[in-house]
Amino acid sequence: MEINYRGMREDSEAALDRLLPRIHPRAPRDNLVRNVDELCLRYHTLGVASLLLDGHPRDFFLALGRAAENWRRLLVHLRTRGERLPPATSHTPLLGAVAASHWELARGIVMASATERQADIDEYEDDFDWALLLQQLIAPAERAPGRTEALITQLERSGADTYGERLEVARTLQGHEAQAFFDAFEQVLLAHEEQTEELASKSTTPFERFAPYRYLWLEGLALLRLGERAGFTREDRIRYCPPLARLRMHVPIDEDWLIPLAS
Repeated sequence: MEINYRGMREDSEAALDRLLPRIHPRAPRDNLVRNVDELCLRYHTLGVASLLLDGHPRDFFLALGRAAENWRRLLVHLRTRGERLPPATSHTPLLGAVAASHWELARGIVMASATERQADIDEYEDDFDWALLLQQLIAPAERAPGRTEALITQLERSGADTYGERLEVARTLQGHEAQAFFDAFEQVLLAHEEQTEELASKSTTPFERFAPYRYLWLEGLALLRLGERAGFTREDRIRYCPPLARLRMHVPIDEDWLIPLAS
């Protein structure tokens, strides 16, 4: 699969100009979710293109932050209107916030995210349980001792086979075991590599949604940030997690290209 990131960047800039005027507080729920979801995808495309083509980590982190803040605003707005939230498994903007070390923003997304599985739209139990555990790892619930262990146990029941490698990552974060964390991370990386290369070889893979994440792994970057927060460091090269994307760089989110929803 050949990817023209320059062309995709131009397309995404044009799409943002088209999308932003469509997003207003009184828009129907489904339109809001669809448009903000595409908005986040376009921001990620811009950020990845800036990183891979130009070597600009600041633009990459800014794009991740903008996407995450827009997603948070959507969640808060839907809660305020009493409408159904996107499923918990729609957490790519959250992963981006963590990858960019926007911890308070990530906490805000977690606090506003869905906590009930939406089985009617085929949100599978194991995927949902991992999403909940990931939320807990990112922003541990206050006054809820034992919640992380309970969520690990829950995922062991529903996804011991499908999420076994990620379960081990969660356990090592809890145990503060640096080498065990990186050993477990390597197993998640191998599984991601196999899935990614398989998708890249298929003509049926949705191109626009896959392309930003072909060579950059947001979940992997987020897991590495969780390890970093726990005191685990690793300086060697990691496939799909380029060094520029792992820099310790705080990039404030400006007011440009933010949607006019409840903040």
